[in-house]
Amino acid sequence: MKKVFLPLIALIMTAQIASAQDDAKTASPWSHGGNVGLNFAQSHLDNWAAGGQDNINMLGTVVYGINYNKDKHKWENDLDIQLGYNYFDIDKKPIKTDDRLFIGSLYGFNVVKDKLFLSANFTFQTQMADGFDYSTPDTAKVSEFMAPAYLTLGLGVDWTPTAPDARFAFSMNVAPVTGKLTIVNNQDFADEGRYGMEGAERDPITGEITAHSKKTHWELGAKVTAKFKADLFENVVFTSKLDMFVDYINELDRNYDCPVDFDWDNLLTLKVNDWLNCNISARLVYDEDVFPWDNGEPADDILQFKEVFSLGLSYKIR
Repeated sequence: MKKVFLPLIALIMTAQIASAQDDAKTASPWSHGGNVGLNFAQSHLDNWAAGGQDNINMLGTVVYGINYNKDKHKWENDLDIQLGYNYFDIDKKPIKTDDRLFIGSLYGFNVVKDKLFLSANFTFQTQMADGFDYSTPDTAKVSEFMAPAYLTLGLGVDWTPTAPDARFAFSMNVAPVTGKLTIVNNQDFADEGRYGMEGAERDPITGEITAHSKKTHWELGAKVTAKFKADLFENVVFTSKLDMFVDYINELDRNYDCPVDFDWDNLLTLKVNDWLNCNISARLVYDEDVFPWDNGEPADDILQFKEVFSLGLSYKIR
């Protein structure tokens, strides 16, 4: 009998240990995941009567998140990278079509049944490569790494009425105390008064610079971030994120047409299979500080809009 029971007991204990290890893995407070994508488009014309030009279009994306959730604490960290180029002539410089580097981190302390959290929210956003205004004859440079860059740190509450993995998920973060730092690490941009900088002081007669502008600009205000995700159909997902910021202090110093800055990002993803998907994105941005002011008045055309359609490879990180 011992020869029968001893192996049986050992087998049961081994199964229990393996089950306990599986439960420990399942119960881990950490989770992570994301996607890496490469979208590609190409066209070639040879003696084409209707005209046209060869081109290659490439867009790379990385979206990744690391989250912690245990007891009354949650910590959400997000990384969003996008970089795209269009080549009309391989021998010439490519034209940048998309560029974004975003890092976000949110800590929440649960106060109402996993629905309402006291929160601290940090974000950093810039671009990685030089950007040019291709509508001008000289294709003037208008951006580069850390010019501009935006850092925000806000204290408030985070409301999550639905589960993050629900078919229709919604969350809102309200931070009535938010500090925003704009960095323009390019003296020429700062002297021109771009991105909220004061602009250089100039001699009224010669126009020469007598004092350079600062390259940083502080704001203190309120920020609201709303996120929405909907699984519309099988393999069709729509996500939307709206950021709004109003400055308490500088609103009194400048004649803003609209004191609220907003950044509204929308993405529709149609997943063909595990490796192939189609994305349609639209982004709407309004910030009167982006463009140089003229005689104490904002520029005439403030609203920014970008739309991107892409089809390509996608790999899910788990």
